Amino acid sequence: MKIRSIVLALVLAAIASAATPLRASAQEFTLRVAHYFKEDHPWNKGLVFFAKQVDEDSKGRIKIDIFNGGVLGSEAQTLQFVKDGSLDLVVSDPSAGSPFAKELDFFALPFLFRDYAHWQASLDGDPGKAYAKLIEEKTGLKIIGYWGGSSRNVLSTKKPINSIEDLKGFRLRLISSPLKVNAWKAVGTVPTPIAFMETYLAMKSGVVDGMENESVAVRDMKFYEPAPYIARTEHEFTVRPLFASKKTFDKLPPDLQQVLLKAARDATVFERKAEVEANQAAEAEMANKLNVKFNTIDKEPFKVATKPVIAEFSKSMGLADLLASIDAVK
Repeated sequence: MKIRSIVLALVLAAIASAATPLRASAQEFTLRVAHYFKEDHPWNKGLVFFAKQVDEDSKGRIKIDIFNGGVLGSEAQTLQFVKDGSLDLVVSDPSAGSPFAKELDFFALPFLFRDYAHWQASLDGDPGKAYAKLIEEKTGLKIIGYWGGSSRNVLSTKKPINSIEDLKGFRLRLISSPLKVNAWKAVGTVPTPIAFMETYLAMKSGVVDGMENESVAVRDMKFYEPAPYIARTEHEFTVRPLFASKKTFDKLPPDLQQVLLKAARDATVFERKAEVEANQAAEAEMANKLNVKFNTIDKEPFKVATKPVIAEFSKSMGLADLLASIDAVK
């Protein structure tokens, strides 16, 4: 762990010591993009597609270097780097940037989207455009594609969760997020913040009764071993933007700005499809080969319980109008 920390420090120092966040020679540019997952993850596949498209459409004038696996730092660190302009692009959970912009926590609201189609229509429509404009003006993070779309569900270690009543007193592992804690308290659980890498042992040892997460992560981290019951709460459809540094973007010539934006649009379509396929494959493998029991559940009581939390939080962030515009999307 100490060696890894030293290596990370050296990498970050190299980024910080660069003369400019954008290396250019005779109108040729090399952009750096980071994310937290491995090469087989849909984000990385989307970035490989993006890099190829940018290279082709710019006729080699823009090259994209991909740094996966968190080698340039955590999501919080890399978002800060992109904000500052010392890194050019990142794919990330926006909530990781909430310490410097509370509005970035907005998409962690539960039951924000009715289903995947509503998620897609909202992000591709006026609400997504309005949110991107707000974030760019406030932070200098330019959203050039909304990636993600996986649904998060509740896992349990002892028995299936068939109704909201089964979650009364349920010790639910969460990240340390006031928004998520308040939402799940309203449902009746006992939120228990635990580090992600400690969650498997916490469930296996009985410290918590379960967790909430996406199927690809559940399979890859083998969370299904201590928690083989998954209730399809679908309380969150993930929003994981492809962020670009406005400082980097503004240094590109107008024609290359359009190349980057078009490639991002095409890569967004590609990544979303890859993520849907990865999610379906993970669920099929868990259900058919790994003895995981999925069950449907009535989501309406959850929506009723969390509605006051959602309204209060969106109002406190000044995003009540955005919330209303998402609700209005058909």
